Amino acid sequence: MHRYRITTTVDITRSQPDRHSKDELAHAQQQNFNTLLQGIELRANVFWDTDPVFKGKYWIWHFDVEAEDIFRDGTDPVGLLKYDLHNIPVIGNLTNSIAVYPPAFRTLGKDTNTWIEIA
Repeated sequence: MHRYRITTTVDITRSQPDRHSKDELAHAQQQNFNTLLQGIELRANVFWDTDPVFKGKYWIWHFDVEAEDIFRDGTDPVGLLKYDLHNIPVIGNLTNSIAVYPPAFRTLGKDTNTWIEIA
């Protein structure tokens, strides 16, 4: 397994509400987590043993994939994943510590709000 870490200012709380829950915040948080997971799974099967945690002003999530260098782009070991996730829309007005505008994962450029690295 190869471990990666995502750090983001986007609320990616894995709240797991059931379909009968009327908690709109929990549903929106779960949707952001699902969006992130599905973006990563465009290239790899994802495994994790802990859900995202909120520390300070960031959500931090560790995950594993089976294939080595699956996200490598030249010399950047996570370059393809940065490209895949960049500008994927999110629900932005949740419990984010920093305003997310436009509401999207931004992994490239000066307005980055999501950082990816090998853990």
